[in-house]
Amino acid sequence: MNCELLAPAGSYEIGLKALYSGADALYLGLNKFGARAYAKNFTFEELSQIVNIANVLNKKIYVTVNTLIKDNELNDVYETLNEISKIGVHGVITTDYAVINYVINSLPNLECHISTQVGVKCLEDVNYFTNLKAKRTVLAREVSIKEIKRIKENSKMPIEVFIHGALCVSYSGNCFFSSLLTLRSGNRGRCAQNCRREYTLLKDDKLASDKGFLLSTKDLNSFDLIPTLQKLGVDSLKIEGRMKDINYVKTLVYTYRNKLDDSNYKTDLLDKVFHREYTSGFLNDVANDSLVNRYRSGNVGEYLGEFYLNKDNYYVFNLKTNLKINDRIRIIADKEYYFDVTNIYDKNYKEIKEANNIAYLKLNIKVNNGKAYIIKNRNLADFDINKIPLDIYFNTNNNDVIITASFNNNYYTYEEKNILTLAKTKGLTKDDLIKQFKKLNDTPFYLANFTVVENVNNYFLAVSQINNLRRNIIDTIYNSYKLDNRVLPFTLPKLSKKDIKQSIIVTVSNEKQAKILADQDVKIYYKDNYLSYNEYNNLKDDDILISNYGSITLNPNKNLTLNKEFNVFNFHSLAYFLNIATNVTLSQELSFKEIKNLITNFINYYGFKPNVDFIIYGHMTLMTLKYCVIKNLSYCPQCKEHQFALKDDTSTFPLLTDNKCHTKVLNGKATNLIEEIKDLKPYINRFRLDFTIETPEECLKLVQAAKLALADKTTHTFNSKSDTRAYFNREIL
Repeated sequence: MNCELLAPAGSYEIGLKALYSGADALYLGLNKFGARAYAKNFTFEELSQIVNIANVLNKKIYVTVNTLIKDNELNDVYETLNEISKIGVHGVITTDYAVINYVINSLPNLECHISTQVGVKCLEDVNYFTNLKAKRTVLAREVSIKEIKRIKENSKMPIEVFIHGALCVSYSGNCFFSSLLTLRSGNRGRCAQNCRREYTLLKDDKLASDKGFLLSTKDLNSFDLIPTLQKLGVDSLKIEGRMKDINYVKTLVYTYRNKLDDSNYKTDLLDKVFHREYTSGFLNDVANDSLVNRYRSGNVGEYLGEFYLNKDNYYVFNLKTNLKINDRIRIIADKEYYFDVTNIYDKNYKEIKEANNIAYLKLNIKVNNGKAYIIKNRNLADFDINKIPLDIYFNTNNNDVIITASFNNNYYTYEEKNILTLAKTKGLTKDDLIKQFKKLNDTPFYLANFTVVENVNNYFLAVSQINNLRRNIIDTIYNSYKLDNRVLPFTLPKLSKKDIKQSIIVTVSNEKQAKILADQDVKIYYKDNYLSYNEYNNLKDDDILISNYGSITLNPNKNLTLNKEFNVFNFHSLAYFLNIATNVTLSQELSFKEIKNLITNFINYYGFKPNVDFIIYGHMTLMTLKYCVIKNLSYCPQCKEHQFALKDDTSTFPLLTDNKCHTKVLNGKATNLIEEIKDLKPYINRFRLDFTIETPEECLKLVQAAKLALADKTTHTFNSKSDTRAYFNREIL
């Protein structure tokens, strides 16, 4: 079957090059609401232009609107979506539940694609969004080929799979490492990449490993798996890289285009672009030592060869690949060195522009020998394989010009009245016209044939007039693809008030915690009534806490509480979720000011207070991993009897594992807002304590303190050395 090859476009120029190099579609962001806030991104004008080009090439443009939306941004994001639809974009990649519902319900001509930020991990999740009438799901990077096969055999939902580029070590949408420590939220497109830092492993507070990049993933490379993914019927194959340069994107697009078209295609081009050490990620369901390179987090480069210092003080390189002027190389000797190659010499010390077998370089180092890698190849070829031959017919009628353009057996005509004037000296020639009509660089065309139907030697046209004629015939072609993009009325779901008493609820991680709290008159979520992020069951309990979309469809007619993983960030999302659940947990990333605003907006719209949960205590889960650091460092299964943690230069981060080797990276300081219950009471129904690494006695003490605070009795539990108020008085970017 035909798999769509989907390429990243961090800028207009990169997008064009990706289309011309063989991409079937682009995904790109605007200057806001996209999960790559630090890319150059697109203006509306650039977006309109690239949609025009894509239409002519029979390709697609998808816009990322995949950040969490604050209440004060809702009107702006809806207006942005309306404009995207008006331009004729083919689809929007979405994360926030308010945006998802708006696109599906109000913009029928715009496809809604569910972002990887949502965490679609299996068939059950896919089924939920099928029922919601989304048009595509972007699978989490953790999904295996085995599960992809299961999805394709049991669902008609088109799916999109990442095939190349940087990997998040955490499930996307459930990483809070960056936002808690820096306020730069990955859920808002501003990740600070804490996973690329160095850590040590602690075992019971004692050093258990050397310092290394214990969370820094290798780069995904699925080149050899493309035939398998094609055979499975994957609908879209996605290259990561909206922060990457034009050389990276065009080379990957060209490489994977050839692999899709010819399963026997082989190449070394993937080594020539920026890349960490490669991995097949989770596709083969093997992801421990194969996933992370703890010795290096940056670009590996293409192996250039060994070198030695000769008697004339030149470094002689025995090349395994060609070397060109302006390439950047990494040298490994007594330490690492980096150089931009400004001069290359042959064996006779004559300066040359490139070398294939042997090269002589002058380098400002003092070593005798070593190895070298090209880490930036600035001379990669262009691969414009998709431009369309265009035939132009230039005709006149008195003082009028009639231009007909033809490609793929389609004809388009543009007429300009009263534009010709009689030449006073030299008249117009065919060569004059061809010179200007050949300037089609930013269009999907190249000029194949130019025919002058009537003699034009007696007429005059200024160069600017000819250029306008060229632009106008191209615009005529573009306008023929314009769609009627309707915007349907927007309404939130109808909701009725459900009175739920204010109370304390808890989640626990082990039997001892559950047992000591059994007689405390608090709602406990554990095992039989709690489905974690990676669990999918039909539970017997009628009142359950769920952490994934698939569990909604697996547990019909039950009182559902949606967990923090649903990232509820605005009152529109809350309203949609309360249409399917009894209680909804607000996002952990909300400040107190934002909580007040969210709840107040809900009350102003509906006339009653919503049933919401808010976590007031817990060692916050900074990352949820399908990768076990402990196992990777050969300490499996000691996590059952010992406490492991990661440590950087300033903080310690405890690790919590389950019986399937999923790992949670916890904040070393506990979020403690028990003393803030008095301020939260007007807005929150259920105050939740999440217990992970606490002793049973600590759990009991904290629950009792929370109950006192809820009863408006003075309690002091906050310790600045061990606790944090997290986002309570701070807003994420």
